[in-house]
Amino acid sequence: MIRGGSLVLVLAVLAAASVIAQDLHPAELAPLTPDSQFPRFTAEELAAAGYPDHKHAYSYPGFEPMVDENGETYGPLSLCRGTMVIPRDGLVTEAGHLRYRGVHLVCNAEFEPFQVMPMVEQLDWARRHVAVLLAHDRAETLTVINPDDLDEYRLLTGYGFHRLYRYDPDAIVCEAAFVLFARGLVSHAAHHLVATWLLDDLAGDADLPVWLTEGLASYLAEDGTHYLNYLAMYRPQGSVIMDPRRATEILAGPPDPDDETDKQQFRMAGYAAFLMAWELVENRGGLEPVRELFARAGQGEDPDAVCRDLYGVDLAALSVELDPTLRPEPVGEAVQPRMVMRPPPGP
Repeated sequence: MIRGGSLVLVLAVLAAASVIAQDLHPAELAPLTPDSQFPRFTAEELAAAGYPDHKHAYSYPGFEPMVDENGETYGPLSLCRGTMVIPRDGLVTEAGHLRYRGVHLVCNAEFEPFQVMPMVEQLDWARRHVAVLLAHDRAETLTVINPDDLDEYRLLTGYGFHRLYRYDPDAIVCEAAFVLFARGLVSHAAHHLVATWLLDDLAGDADLPVWLTEGLASYLAEDGTHYLNYLAMYRPQGSVIMDPRRATEILAGPPDPDDETDKQQFRMAGYAAFLMAWELVENRGGLEPVRELFARAGQGEDPDAVCRDLYGVDLAALSVELDPTLRPEPVGEAVQPRMVMRPPPGP
């Protein structure tokens, strides 16, 4: 039996929790780390904040570069401040080429290094973090081609602005860096393309489903909050959730000739793959088994046999089990846009 004083205390705690939940920001949710405990969030946290998004902290007031285990700064603001390039061992700037650690950015030879160095910072950050999460890195250099603008990007790729890069394991063509920064998507694009590049190597010659690679890359890039914003305009038309078969057709196929159709279909397919990866990682064992699936398949084991060993079913059956049309969205029905580019509110 709860007595009067205790009841008041309980109600006060619940009221405080409600206020906290209402004010929860995507950047305040637990970040993904190799030591994360899954699932990472309660349904109430997700309904209040949307999906986690820690990719914008570099633009919040007071941000300082991250520091690695050797005491060396990395990521945004570590190689460039304004127009000043910060000297660093291993940083090479030549006309049309910037090289640092395992990153090679190809750009217009007339660009000054400071104009594109922030993209090198983003790619280096993404490579460091995703390699840790996947427990896998590549010996090769990551080469990314940076077009001058959206017109050149379309000329090189045939893609509209909603497709952030065209994948080629030897040279990825990414949307123009200044466009990605202006859209607030540069960190997501960098993490997504790095994750795809590393997963491609981890899988080797194994034939793994497109939804798995794309979904996991999107999960690691924390794309979910942006999908909520992209798809909000389509929700009045009906469901924005695709089944795995249709999503795979779109993700594996060429762009639709009509840009508007391609934008809607591509984003819906990407969200479906993201939701499948979310369910797989968050609610079915975390990152370790999915990493093992890629690694063992890449070492020559039969992917379906590995999948049965890890998840109890083959890949086709796993796809059916993860079908996002068969379960509610993790964030619930309150899918209002989240202002992730703005920092969490102060105390």
